[in-house]
Amino acid sequence: MADIAMQIDVAGEPKAILEALTSTDGVAGWWTTRNETSGTPGAINRYWFPGMESTHDMRVIRADEDAVEWECVGGPPQWIGTRVRWTLMPGRDGGTVVLLDHTGFPAVDTMYRIVTVGWVQMILRLKEHVETGKPVPYFSF
Repeated sequence: MADIAMQIDVAGEPKAILEALTSTDGVAGWWTTRNETSGTPGAINRYWFPGMESTHDMRVIRADEDAVEWECVGGPPQWIGTRVRWTLMPGRDGGTVVLLDHTGFPAVDTMYRIVTVGWVQMILRLKEHVETGKPVPYFSF
């Protein structure tokens, strides 16, 4: 199994980050403008990306002030069964440390490498969106 792990400091409160991770408008602000996102455990979030025939479907496992966790239940075969976990911890000067872990990839292959680079870009956009309040989606429809 292969896992992706990263960390970033965000000059924003956990509440703002939680909103960016658990709502359709929030996710549209940094990741993809075409999405159906909920913070309700058990709900299925759906994410569309240009050039992809199917959605990436994520079951919400947890969504609270400390963490948001999804399990991939639909999308590319390498994603199925992986988990994406966002952990929110107190940072300096009222900010928040955001940990991103995407775990359970079957192998370090082309998909894994592309996803790793992709998450770096997405976490930087999440930071920018939360800190400025302006939308900076990577994928726009």
